[in-house]
Amino acid sequence: MELKLLEDYLALVDFGSFSKAANARSVTQPAFGRRIRSLENWLGFELVDRQKYPTTLTPAGKDFTAQARELTEQFYNIRAEMREQISSTKRITFVAQHHLAVSFLPHWIKPLQSLTDDTRIRINADNLHDCLDTLMSDQGDFLLCYHSPDIFPQLEQSNVLSLQVGTDQLIPVSTVNETGMAVHQPYPNKPLKLLNYPDESFFGRLLQRSYFSHNKPEIQFQLQCENALVEGLKALTLAGNGLAWLPASGITQELEQGVLIRCEDMLPSIELKVMLYRKQKPRVKEVEVIWNYLKNVNK
Repeated sequence: MELKLLEDYLALVDFGSFSKAANARSVTQPAFGRRIRSLENWLGFELVDRQKYPTTLTPAGKDFTAQARELTEQFYNIRAEMREQISSTKRITFVAQHHLAVSFLPHWIKPLQSLTDDTRIRINADNLHDCLDTLMSDQGDFLLCYHSPDIFPQLEQSNVLSLQVGTDQLIPVSTVNETGMAVHQPYPNKPLKLLNYPDESFFGRLLQRSYFSHNKPEIQFQLQCENALVEGLKALTLAGNGLAWLPASGITQELEQGVLIRCEDMLPSIELKVMLYRKQKPRVKEVEVIWNYLKNVNK
C-alpha cells in the first residue's frame, strides 16, 4: 500500500466529496475513485457506501479514519525525526498563504531570529490547503494564514494550537479616473466589471460565502478575469481591468497615493484575522520558545 492512498482517503473524509477531494489531490475524479478502490481492495473492506448520496462512509470506514490519520502522522513523524538526526543545522519551517508570506512575514519574523541563534528559519508559501497538509503531516512547524474555521475545520482540532497575531481586511477597490472617482463601481442596471478569485481558492470561497451567495439583485457582475494570487489580481486591478476585493495589507501604498480607491458604498468589506497555528507537540524545543514569545507579544 502507498502512503498517498491513505492521504487520498483522508482528503475524501475531510472534503466529503469525490470531486472536491480529487481536485485537492490534483487528479481527475475517475483516477481518484480508482485509488480509493485500490485502498479498499488492499484493506479487504469497503470504506465508502456507494449506494448513498452525498458521500457516506461505511461503519468500517468511520472506524478506519482515526487509524489512517494516526498511521499517516506516524510516518511523517518518523521522517522528520530521521531528517533531524542527519541534519547538522536545526531548522524551523513556517508555511504561509502566498499573500501573507509577502505582506506580513518579512517584518513580523525579524525579532524571532534572535530567539533561535543556531536555528535556521525557512518560509514556504503555498495555497492554504497545501499549507494545512504541510502542518498536519509535520513537515512544517507553524502555519500562518487567515482565519477560516468553516472552510478548513481541520485547524480546529484539539491537537492544534492557535494564536491571533494580526488583522486585515478584504476591501473592494478600483482604479480612479481624472476626477479621482472610481472607474469601476456599481450602477443600477449596468454590469460591474469584476476581477475575482477562482471559486476553489481561499478568497474565492470566502467571498462566495460572505457576499456572492446573497448578492443584492440590483448589482450585476461581469466577470473579466480570475487569478488565485492576490498580487496577480492586484496587477489586473491597477491596469484598470475591473473592480476586485484585495487585502488592505497589500495595497496600503496604492490607497495612500490615490491610485486605488475603496468602493464600499454598495459593496462590503470583510474583516480578516491573521492566525498562527502549530501542532500541540512541537518537533523541536525552539518551536515552544517562539510560541511563548508570540503569546506574550500578542496579549
